[in-house]
Amino acid sequence: MKRILLTSADYGLAFGVDRALRELIAAGALSAVGCLVVSDLWSREYMPLRDAVDSVRHRTLVGLTLALTQPHQPLSVRGRSQFGDAFPRARWWRFRGALRLLPDEMIADEVEAQFACFEEFYQRPADFLHVTDDLLALPALARVVLEQAGLRRWPPRIVMPPLEPRAARRFARLAGECGVRVLQRGPAFPATVEEADHVHHVRRRLDGLSDRTVVFCQPAEVDDRLRRSEPRARLDTRSAQYAFFRGSTFPLLLMEKDIFLY
Repeated sequence: MKRILLTSADYGLAFGVDRALRELIAAGALSAVGCLVVSDLWSREYMPLRDAVDSVRHRTLVGLTLALTQPHQPLSVRGRSQFGDAFPRARWWRFRGALRLLPDEMIADEVEAQFACFEEFYQRPADFLHVTDDLLALPALARVVLEQAGLRRWPPRIVMPPLEPRAARRFARLAGECGVRVLQRGPAFPATVEEADHVHHVRRRLDGLSDRTVVFCQPAEVDDRLRRSEPRARLDTRSAQYAFFRGSTFPLLLMEKDIFLY
């Protein structure tokens, strides 16, 4: 028996995403949800999420998805002063990180602002923290984020970025020094529309994972907002994953592989 944390990290991205995630929570087909508090939908969508989580017997983890890239807008004063109406692209962070020129004080302020926004609306501390675009793989940015997370009264667990084993050990050591725990990260569900690929993923690629490993997915009910912001291939992937998790095959596979989501 093992437990995985099947996680979608983009609650607040679009109404169709949010509806799909709440339905999967109610059906017991999702372990965790990461919230995009930088979205203009967050102030309207947090309450339906909290109601959905509170209405089920199993405990669904609700965390913060820290966004520092386009198309999202900074919440902190320093962030808005530096970037204006939108964060830069991920490549800007990677280029500056390689040169050790990241704005540490601005990052710290932005992390604090997004934590504060989550707690102000949701009225509970975040269970975990995930950073978009794998920016936690940048050592200088990771240090600031981990330090800020460690300052919380109830520090969230940190989702490990994709790293080589040596770098992963350094990351875990730094997290421990900052007083936060790390959640291991497994292979995400594939970007495909074929149900056979999702079946193969559960049967083969989830073998050997440690308990409480995070496995990302991106189900959604496609709506107009998503159509305006994402390419067709990704929309098709979202629809296919949504159908797979709602269908009868997925729970049977979990029983076959002795996998639990809670």
